[in-house]
Amino acid sequence: MKKRYRRKKFSRRRSSLSASNWGPVVKLALFILGGLALAAFLTLFVMVMLEVVFHVDTPLPPDGIVAKIGRVFTPKDILVVTPTPYVSPVPTATPHPMQSYNAEEGEKEVVLPADLQYYWFGDPTVCGDKMLFSAGKIVGDNVRMCALLEFDLQTGAVTELPVKPRNANFIFPVFNDQWLVYLDGKVKGGGEICALRMNELGKEPVVIKTVYTGQPELRLDGHYISWIERTGTNRDKLFVCDLETTETTVVDMFTNSSYGTSAPYMHDGTLIWAAEGTEHYEDGRISSVIKHIDIESSGIRDYAVDTYVHDPKTNGEYFAWLNAHHSDKSALFTAKASGDNALESKMVAEGVVDFAIDKEYLVYSVDEVIYVYFFNNGQSYRITPERELAQLLGASEGYVMWMDVTTRQRDVLKIARIPVD
Repeated sequence: MKKRYRRKKFSRRRSSLSASNWGPVVKLALFILGGLALAAFLTLFVMVMLEVVFHVDTPLPPDGIVAKIGRVFTPKDILVVTPTPYVSPVPTATPHPMQSYNAEEGEKEVVLPADLQYYWFGDPTVCGDKMLFSAGKIVGDNVRMCALLEFDLQTGAVTELPVKPRNANFIFPVFNDQWLVYLDGKVKGGGEICALRMNELGKEPVVIKTVYTGQPELRLDGHYISWIERTGTNRDKLFVCDLETTETTVVDMFTNSSYGTSAPYMHDGTLIWAAEGTEHYEDGRISSVIKHIDIESSGIRDYAVDTYVHDPKTNGEYFAWLNAHHSDKSALFTAKASGDNALESKMVAEGVVDFAIDKEYLVYSVDEVIYVYFFNNGQSYRITPERELAQLLGASEGYVMWMDVTTRQRDVLKIARIPVD
């Protein structure tokens, strides 16, 4: 029996592009077009990012792929980047040196060696690294301020100067690197204004003038001294003396005037004093003026003040004064020196019994507490410890001097250096 064979069916085979002659050409064309598209995209992306990040104004080509898009993209069309605003750092304020001032650590008591038997002190003043003050003891039934002592601010050493009063007391001694000046006072008032060169302390002093009434407070500046003295029943005179020549001049006179009891002040060749002004107020007050003169010239300038002026002082940049005569009713005022004839006054404190002025600050006493007021920030700081009662004696060359009167059994002279930087 013959086998029957089934005839296979064959389908037509489909042609492939890869197998055709055009396949490679088409692939190459697609590859080129893809590369061009990628290059165009990268070019546009780079230009946009340059403008966004670096703020570079990059010009786009007028033709080509970008132009074919139909519009120019701006940075905000793709990515909006808001730069972080720059905030300037706020500097930390430097605290004022007085904020960390320790009153108990800052003060120093003047202690005399055992061989100096003096128990009363007064009228301290500083020049350089030395402090000069008067010292006393009981002679008969009275305390006599019969010695001048020099205190070394660096070592604490105390030396008695080879100077003796011809009358009874050393009153208001002042000194600098060239001169020593003092009132050689009598027990019942008056005395002699004496001067000595610092390099001739063992010699007899020069008597500048005899004072018959009262005990005027002396001011020394360079080789000039000044004071106000009662010269008649109702008359006071302001004197200036050149120590080099001993020539004395009357600068001003006061008749039946309270300004005759106001002490003058000298600083860097300038003399100032208080006098009556010309302004009359509705409450009956009459204005005061601070008179100002360069000692080397003759022109007097008046600074009008809207308060009563007593014992004006200056450091060359500021004026300061009391509006009454050293009582618990007095207020302390200050004003910046200006080119105008009127001063714009500012009240520092009320109840000020006494005050002094230095380069950077005022020192004043209220209720037996001593404060320092700084001109640069208008702030006051206490410089005497709590529970200590103090009587202000003066301030000069960065130091403040006072008497600790917490106990009255003996004089306790204290001094402190005020930090300013």
